[in-house]
Amino acid sequence: MLVLAKILAAVIAVVGLAWLAERVGPRWAGVLSGFPLGTAIVLLFYALEQGPGFAAQAAPYGLLGLAATTGFALTFTLSAARFGRRSLWPVLLALAALFGLASVFQQLPPLGWWGALVALAAALLAVAITRRLPDPPFVAVRSGWGLVWARAALAAALVVAITTLANTVPPAWAGVMASFPITLFPLMLLLQLSYGTAPVQTLTRHYPYGAGSLIIYTLAVGLGYPVLGIGLGTLAAFALAGVYLTGYWWLSQRGQRRLQATAQPVPDQ
Repeated sequence: MLVLAKILAAVIAVVGLAWLAERVGPRWAGVLSGFPLGTAIVLLFYALEQGPGFAAQAAPYGLLGLAATTGFALTFTLSAARFGRRSLWPVLLALAALFGLASVFQQLPPLGWWGALVALAAALLAVAITRRLPDPPFVAVRSGWGLVWARAALAAALVVAITTLANTVPPAWAGVMASFPITLFPLMLLLQLSYGTAPVQTLTRHYPYGAGSLIIYTLAVGLGYPVLGIGLGTLAAFALAGVYLTGYWWLSQRGQRRLQATAQPVPDQ
């Protein structure tokens, strides 16, 4: 029954992101990929299968895993322009960076909740490095539903594999694995197969802007599960992550309005 629930949760998350990507483009799809869908699913099933204490212990290491995922996105963003439009090398290099950073972070002494600063620093560094890179023209993503469901199947397989492996590894590794880009990675593959590198580069470039919601969610789970329990703890974590994304959207819209206002010509007196 739990396996079916994992598959259903992953499919809903992936199909929902695909639907949004078709309507808002890869920029906002990248930001929304930072919303803790995959991480939430994994941490929730950690708690259901092994208890909220295990999920709370894994959460601080999940913050280091988030820094590794930001490195994954940054590697793709920086390497995409060096290869052909249909090349898979940027994806392979990004995966190498992800696993390399995850291995390094797992070997660090326990940082506890200081890991949030590491994750935040990684996101800010990625934003600083890529903020001046131009986005390619807007692409109205219209992927066939066959590819969408293939991506949903891949995400479901990743959720089942990670939560199953968590039964055999300590919380340190379980936490790092919880931050694997379960929804981002299949979305990247879908866009790469359908449209090439350019929209994927837009997606990964804007992922760090949404990483704050993942950091907030992971902190809220680690601190809230022991106190509030699984149900209320999950709802509270989602609410806090939603507040972050709402605030980011509001600031982004406000910034765009300012740019449009300054770009308008001043009428002659």
